[in-house]
Amino acid sequence: MTDTLLLPAAAMAVFTSAAIYGYGFLNAEISAWRSFWKTLPVAIMAIFVITTSAWLLALALVLSAIGDYFLSRAEDKFTIGLVSFLTAHLLYIWLFWQLITTASFGWGQGAMLAYALFYGAYLWPRVGEYRIPVLAYIFVITIMVSTAFMLPTGYTLVLLGSLSFALSDSVLALEMFVITNPKTKIALSKIVWVSYIAAQALLVIGLM
Repeated sequence: MTDTLLLPAAAMAVFTSAAIYGYGFLNAEISAWRSFWKTLPVAIMAIFVITTSAWLLALALVLSAIGDYFLSRAEDKFTIGLVSFLTAHLLYIWLFWQLITTASFGWGQGAMLAYALFYGAYLWPRVGEYRIPVLAYIFVITIMVSTAFMLPTGYTLVLLGSLSFALSDSVLALEMFVITNPKTKIALSKIVWVSYIAAQALLVIGLM
């Protein structure tokens, strides 16, 4: 397969596998097939990036795929999945930092910090035993988005991907720890999945 065909083929595979999970397995019972389809879209992104030798980005995607797998399993695997994503975000921060020409603090970082403080305080009494890993994750995603705001204007897609990641994680926290109505949880899970896949895709395209 030529390089010209590789990108559209990978994009189609990601879209198709994400749609299969979203429509067929998103709210299904825990199973090997559910885990397979949840993990596959980002795993495909990782394989594509590996072919370009962008190793740091590929590693971030591999860790994200590992996180997807563990979050699709039983609740006792939640912390492992969270740590996998946290490590992936640290790699994204490293990637962003290498692209920054001038470090600065502006309205974007201020708004993200205010949101993180408010949302962290809101979640604190609701997440129970997961307080420390959840707050650590909020801290890291805040740094990730704040770093993305410092990127040159040519990396707008990366900023959008970071913001989409923050949206996905925020809604996921609501779904897992706050909302109890089954229909509402199903609706939120769809938002989480779409915004998450969009986030990873925007980061890959923006960084490549």
